[in-house]
Order: sequence, then C-alpha cells, then structure tokens
Amino acid sequence: MKKIDVLNLANPFWGNAGTASPAAEGMARNWNWLKAQTGNTHPGALLPCGWVSAVPYSGAYSTGYGITGVSSTGPAPVAFDRKYAWGVTHFHTSGVGYLGYFYNYFLLTAAIESADVSKRSRLDNENAHPGYYSGTMSDYGVDFELTSGKYAAFHRYRFTADAAKIRLNVRQLGLEKQLLGNRKYEVMEDWSLEQDGSGAYSGSVTGNGVKIFYAVKFSGNIISETVEDGVAEIKLSGNNAQAVLAFSLGSVEEAKARLSEALEAGFDQTEREAKAQWTKRLSAIRVEFSKESDARIFYSALYHSLLKPVDAGCEYTDFQTMWDVYRTQLPLLFATAPDLGKQIVESMINTIERFGFFPNGYMMTNDYHHDDMQATSLVIYTLCDGFNRGFITDYARLKNAFAAEFNHADISDKSPTHRLDMAGALRAASDVAMRCGDKEYAAKLSRESDVWKTAYDAKTGLLIADAAYYEGTYWNYSFRPHTRMSERVALAGGVEKFNVLLDKFFGADRPCETEPGDRVSIPNRFEGMNNESDMETPYCYLWAGRSDRLAEVSDLVRRCRFCEGEGGCPGNNDSGGLSSWYVWSVLGIYPLTGTSYYLLASPSVDYAEIDLPNGTLKIEVERESATAIYPAGYEFNGEEFSEPWLSLDRLERGGTLKFHLSNKPAGKSPIPEWL
Repeated sequence: MKKIDVLNLANPFWGNAGTASPAAEGMARNWNWLKAQTGNTHPGALLPCGWVSAVPYSGAYSTGYGITGVSSTGPAPVAFDRKYAWGVTHFHTSGVGYLGYFYNYFLLTAAIESADVSKRSRLDNENAHPGYYSGTMSDYGVDFELTSGKYAAFHRYRFTADAAKIRLNVRQLGLEKQLLGNRKYEVMEDWSLEQDGSGAYSGSVTGNGVKIFYAVKFSGNIISETVEDGVAEIKLSGNNAQAVLAFSLGSVEEAKARLSEALEAGFDQTEREAKAQWTKRLSAIRVEFSKESDARIFYSALYHSLLKPVDAGCEYTDFQTMWDVYRTQLPLLFATAPDLGKQIVESMINTIERFGFFPNGYMMTNDYHHDDMQATSLVIYTLCDGFNRGFITDYARLKNAFAAEFNHADISDKSPTHRLDMAGALRAASDVAMRCGDKEYAAKLSRESDVWKTAYDAKTGLLIADAAYYEGTYWNYSFRPHTRMSERVALAGGVEKFNVLLDKFFGADRPCETEPGDRVSIPNRFEGMNNESDMETPYCYLWAGRSDRLAEVSDLVRRCRFCEGEGGCPGNNDSGGLSSWYVWSVLGIYPLTGTSYYLLASPSVDYAEIDLPNGTLKIEVERESATAIYPAGYEFNGEEFSEPWLSLDRLERGGTLKFHLSNKPAGKSPIPEWL
C-alpha cells in the first residue's frame, strides 16, 4: 500500500472544542444526547503515553486549554470569547470530565517587558502535530514552540522586543477557580523553589498528596533574577530564550540528572525523537479510504487513543477513567503496542501488590477511592487481556493479584452494574485459571460469577429499575455482553424478545422522533457515543443473531457522530475510551475485553494493515456497492466462515481477514455460544 503521512493526518486539535457532529439520520435521530457535547482534549506537546505534557493555559475546563466552561450535560458552555493563555502549564488530563484533579502544574509565562501579564494574552497562530505545538501570545509579544521528551518539556521563545521576562510559578495547580464555582478545588500543599545558579532552579511541589521533583534551566541573555513566594522572575535582553523543565517522582537529584540529559539533547533532537515515536505508534495501523477526510478522522482518533495511561518512570499512572478505557483503549494499546502493554500490566500488578487493590481512577493523587462508585474489579479484565497476549507468565503472581482485588471488592449497596462488573471479572479470571490447570479455583470463580443473575428483573428482561445508575438509566446498562449470555438472553424471554428490547433501546422500532439537527436528551435510549456507558451495547445484537443491525448502528455512529476538526468528538473522549471505539469500529473488529475473542462487525475502511503482537493482520473489504454495510460472510487466510467472531490468538498471529459486505441483510447470523 502507499506510504501514509500519519503525522500530517493526526490532528492534536481534534476534540478540543464543542461537538460539531453531522446531522443525524434514521434511528440515530432517536438516540440520547445526555452528556456534555465536547471532547475535552488538548493539542499539547507530549509523547505516546507521555507523562510530561506542555499546553497553553487559559484555565478552561477540563484540560486547562481552550474556551470551554464546566459542563456535564448538553452543549459545552463558552467561558471565553476567544482563545487566550496565561502561559504554558505541564501535566494534563485528556478528554475527561469532572474528576476533580486537573493537574496544570508549573505555569511558565514569557512576555516582553512592557506586557501586562496580570491579564491573559490572546492566543493566535496555533500549529500542532504529534509531539509539537507552536503559537503566539499576541498581547505578551512572544512566539513560542513546545516539545516534550520522556521526562522533560522544552519551551522556545522569540520576543518582539529586546527586553523580556519569564515567570515560573511553581504554586500553580488546577483550573481557574471562578470557573469551578462551589466544586472541589485542587490543593497545593507545599512547594520549594531553590536557585542553583544563573537561570537554574530546582525543588519540589506537593499537589493532591503527590510530590513532584523538578529542575529548570533558562537560557538567554539573563540580566536579573528574583525569587519570591514560589515565583521566579527572570529578566532578559535580546529576542530569544529557552526553558527546559525536567521532572521526577523520585528525587530532585533524579530531576537534575534528567535535566542534564535533556539539555544535551536539545529542542530539535527532542522534537525529532517525538516525531519518530509518534510515527512508530500511529503507523502500527495503516489504512486506506476512498476519502482522505476519513483518514484524517481515523488518525486523529488513533492519536488521542495513545495518550494515556502515562509512564512516569517508576510506574504507569493516569488510568483516569478505567471504566471506559478497559473496554477499548487498553486493548488497542495491548494489540498495537505490546511493548507498552507488557509494561502497563507489570505496573498494574505492582500497584495491586502495593495497595492490595487497583484504584478505578489511578491518578497523581493520594485519593485512591474517589471513583469507587464507578465500577468494580475492572483491572481483572485488563490483567486477563494481558495474560491472553502472553504479557504475564507467572500464574502464581497473577492469581495473588486476582485474590487481592476480589478480596478488596465490595459490591454491597452499589449499583447493579457492579454485579455485572464482578461477574465478568470472575469469569475472565476463571478462564485464565482453567487454562493454567488450576481447575478448583476456576470452578470456584465460575460459580461466583453467577452474581450477574441478581442484577436483572426477570419480568422485564432488563436490569433492576429501582436502583441507582451513573450517567444513564437501567436501560443503558442492560445490554452488555457478559458471562453466560445464553442464559441472559433466555431471561429476557429468548432471542426474539431480546431483539425486541434491543430495537426499542436503539430506536429501531419506531419513527424518528426528532429533527436531524436536534440534540435532545431521550432517557432509556442508546447514547450513540455521546457517552461511553453503553459503548459495547451494539455488539449485543450478535447474541440476537443480528449482525445486520450491528452494522447499521456502527455505520450511523461513525457517520452521524464523528467528524474532522476541533468538534470531531461527540462527547468527552475520556482518556481515549471513545476515540479507540471509533478506531475499532472503522476496522470492523472489536476486542471483547476479558475474553480471548474478537467480535466482527462492519468495517468502513477499504483496506488496512495492523501490526499485532505476533504478526500483521490485513483487512480486505469486498463491497457489493460503495454503500454496502451488511456482512455476508468472512474469509480468514482463504478459509470461508459465517461466524462473526475470531479467537484472539488466531487473529493476532496475523494473516488476511476479508469482509464480504452486501446491500441487504443476509439473514440471521450465528450466535456466539462461548461467552
């Protein structure tokens, strides 16, 4: 296939602003716009899974970049009339909503001497590609460039006058307080700022219970320096300056050593290395489309799927929305970046051994329980995914991690969704135990996985209605592929009645209730990737024998919810959970987390090559017409089959997977009996 310029196609600005989804069609007009309509991403400079990021700071929600105010439902409110910046901050969330921890450490403000830095500057001339950002702070009289290495951020400045100043504020943390209102503020508990020589500073800050050590070096014609109350101000003459900031979670000595390494490498080499790393990760999937706009959406989504979690040197952190990423984003990393996958799984087990459990939202904070209400034992799914790919070979250690996590889990007085979480985790761990010959333990876990049955109402075939549900209703969580799906379908009254419930949820059973451009909240309906709570529900159609309906839903989500540009993401991207769903959907394959299977849907790509852990998978698509979406059979390495699934082990060894797509449904599809 022809060479693809992935760095040019991947847009760091994708999802930065309010959603600009195309007009809805068909049953998509019946879907629910419950959540905030903004991606909450940022365009900053960082590496794949890079701990250190550098982003222009306006104080806006939720990354500190842009113009958006605090939002949890509906269109994103506008906090500012245009883009502004106080300077540049470091460490950032990606795509999340209100988690209460937003980072934005170490505010660096560069300006000409006459500029009033007590006010935000206009932010103009923005440009970004993976690993690099540049812009102009017009009111500050400075053009600037940013890039980042593994442990250091680089700033390069060009001033419009020959008298300038740079301020480093080590007390900076979080978002603008006036935007947050009565919501929880992040707390900077203490800080130190020591001068180590001309233009050199070091120290530590403790924010949200976590100490970060740093070392900074300013370069330029420095004429004076002052330090007061956590702020260093450097006066310069001349038009050019540079700042390098290095960080550590271990010690200030380590931060200084990393600063020395960064200074030796320099800005240009660091940017080249960032480009090389991004090229490697993005090029792990090579796609061809009939329209270049589809390639731009694809690689922009892939880029924003590769930002979290982060390698902080001593561990991986920023599993900021584990309840989203365990299904789509972590499997994408494991499949296309197995070297990172092995590190992530090892770090997860280390964390369990350290705490006795794995926090649902593991961030740079000592508040390890702030997301307990979200989900239960999701790390088990991810550890089993790692085992299925050969990342874990020490079963005894893995079993201890299982036991610790299950012992910690408490699903009493929590939403019925936690019972489904637990049931799937128990089943996944049981399968691993059985494969390792631990039959007694496997049988025990399998029996306990029947807890899912207590979550449903046999009269309705849905989850218990009279219970608390986060970000949705009992309908949103009622169609989740989980253990013993044949029994779950029987509980709903059988395949036909299960299909009726699905059609009602997706709005396929009624005329369209809204205008194409309306974005209204319709309870008890599919959220269409405006939120991630029901992102796997379309695949439940496979247990109704309806691969055709799965194809229709997938096609409508791709065409009516995702697009190019700053408004391209239909909802909070949540650490890549949403964008990675799009990547999988375009490819037509979906990794059913915690199992050793991929589900097959309907690809929108024309051709793809994916570098997987044990080989390259080629995806070929034969369409009856340009608009054909309905699966009419598959081939793998020349062997025809009709089942809409393949084993993980077989698919990830590579080969050629061919989809035959027709203009009309081809009849009932085989139903998976292995779950």
